[in-house]
Amino acid sequence: MKICLINNLYKPYTRGGAEVIVELISQGLLNKNIEVVVISTMPFFVKNLPIVENKINIKNYYLSSNYYNLSKMPKFFRLFWHFFDLFNFFICNKVENILIKENPDIVITHNLKGLSYLLPRVIKKLRIKHIHYLHDIQLIYPSGLMIYGQEQQNQKFFAKIYQIICCRLFGSPDTVISPSKWLLDYHKNKKFFPNSKKIVLANPTPVFAKNFKNKLIKNNVFQFLYVGQIDDHKGIIFLINVFNKLIKENKKNISLIIAGDGSKLDDIKKNINKKYINILGKIDRESVAKYLNQVDCLIVPSLCYENSPTVIYEAFSMGLPVIASKIGGITELMKDNQEMLFEPGNKDDLINKILFVINNPEELKKISQKELEFIKDLSLEKYLEKLLRICCD
Repeated sequence: MKICLINNLYKPYTRGGAEVIVELISQGLLNKNIEVVVISTMPFFVKNLPIVENKINIKNYYLSSNYYNLSKMPKFFRLFWHFFDLFNFFICNKVENILIKENPDIVITHNLKGLSYLLPRVIKKLRIKHIHYLHDIQLIYPSGLMIYGQEQQNQKFFAKIYQIICCRLFGSPDTVISPSKWLLDYHKNKKFFPNSKKIVLANPTPVFAKNFKNKLIKNNVFQFLYVGQIDDHKGIIFLINVFNKLIKENKKNISLIIAGDGSKLDDIKKNINKKYINILGKIDRESVAKYLNQVDCLIVPSLCYENSPTVIYEAFSMGLPVIASKIGGITELMKDNQEMLFEPGNKDDLINKILFVINNPEELKKISQKELEFIKDLSLEKYLEKLLRICCD
């Protein structure tokens, strides 16, 4: 069997959870002796490496696109880029040629922004079985973001026109998979994928190569960790403001470690007390595992509607307590730990959760056990068994 995975980004251009999931699936399939082809994009002006061969059966195709650097471009340019991307015949034709050459049995598409939304029609024309993964709301709103309290943005005239175009271009893949019921229902309510088989399937949990046991900071300091993009919609500015308030109120037994990169990185560096807040910048997945195992609690303060954040799965796999915004698919992931959820953007609510975890070590042990129980059924091996059954249906 040969399976082609298509996502707009792939290592070494990993930026978010979708890329991590695509890499996990590709490596897992490869380990099962399934031939794997990955198609993704790379920034313009990068040395062109159209095919990178793995030791066994995997091929990575990188097509030049503006997508990786899109956020750095003027807003006016981005508006036209999104429209052009919907009907980008040129890159779509390149993908079609790759599919004809590789002739896969199944194509599994993920985020297609930057690769043309004409692709589902091409896959259908080539009579290849098509499974599509939902990771966010890029088909409903170009940025893929819906901010808490600004939900009406998706109801505006141009947003509705965009949704109609995307709905018609995508049509009905054979199967649509979403890690969260929330995201799948949101698309169904917008009339997407009318004739597709629709499945909710939680993402696989990454397995880290090493276990780390030594605490980074001792002296009874409770350590919190943030992992993610350094952008407004992720709630990082909000989180720093909360910690600054706690520090001013003489809560000196806490610290915050921030791992990630983004447009607001330079801004937050100017607004922190370095004695209590440490900014690491972008780190690799193994380093993420190291910090997850060494801190006392993860905080996911998103102001945008999240699907199923990979970093929560990673924390659960280590029994690390998680405080998170009560928004989108996060509530499904943390259904057994509702007491750890707070209203997005609510400083007082988040402060109460922070004080709760600091002052209730026994409760944290119970929470950790529930996380470990929840994650048992989300191993990559079990996930791939379910995925391959879907592929063979």
